[in-house]
Amino acid sequence: MGERLRDKVALVTGAAQGIGAGIARAMAAEGATVIAADVNRAGVEALASEIGATAWMLDVTSEDGWAAAADHVATTHGPLSILVNNAGVELVKPMTAHSLADWRALMAVNVDGLFLGCRAFQPLLAAAGGQGRPASVVNISSIAGLVGYPDQLAYNTSKGAVRHMTKSLAIEWAAHGLPIRCNSIHPGCIRTPMLEMAVEGWVREGSIPADDPWAAVASLCPLNAVGSPQDIAMGAVYLASDEARFVTGIELVIDGGWVAR
Repeated sequence: MGERLRDKVALVTGAAQGIGAGIARAMAAEGATVIAADVNRAGVEALASEIGATAWMLDVTSEDGWAAAADHVATTHGPLSILVNNAGVELVKPMTAHSLADWRALMAVNVDGLFLGCRAFQPLLAAAGGQGRPASVVNISSIAGLVGYPDQLAYNTSKGAVRHMTKSLAIEWAAHGLPIRCNSIHPGCIRTPMLEMAVEGWVREGSIPADDPWAAVASLCPLNAVGSPQDIAMGAVYLASDEARFVTGIELVIDGGWVAR
């Protein structure tokens, strides 16, 4: 076990699989007490059992759900040192095929969920900060929040909102003297269940060859590789640690050079 997050309490949303599970594993390995939260009860309980974390059922679109999570953390752990807003959903279809219900459902998870979480946990985060060791909020955005991609208008827009909400909160908390840092991470192509579903769709459409689709995806990246959840997790550990005590309001792009082209 590492020591980079020793004595810190971390809550990670969307922790049942993919990037969220990778972050929860890495933070537990670095000594944090982890609350793994997800709407997928079976998945998050399995992950929590694996890493010695606490599983918490959480629908990030629910104001009452966030209030209950904050009450639980306050009662069980006290202050919260780290909040990772990772839960998110994707929608791939042309704008004209987006219904208003589609749009609102995606924004409820990807944008409203982040707002509700930061608001609910602000007092516990502020209580954890101090003595030159501010609490840390890490919001998982996407390179889709930096550049446009076709047929995913709602997703792109939501991830751009995550980026700007992060900067706004970083400045607001600093302006009010609250010891809370806030940063965003922008993953590129990371092999998660979400990307695997997308790749299956690209194969069906004939966008990439069926014989070796992952090589085709890797070739789109300057490093000629597809990332893993661990790549994102290491960035989250850094931003959550005291090594990043002077880092707030940034966007950490972890994409193998995708947006640098």
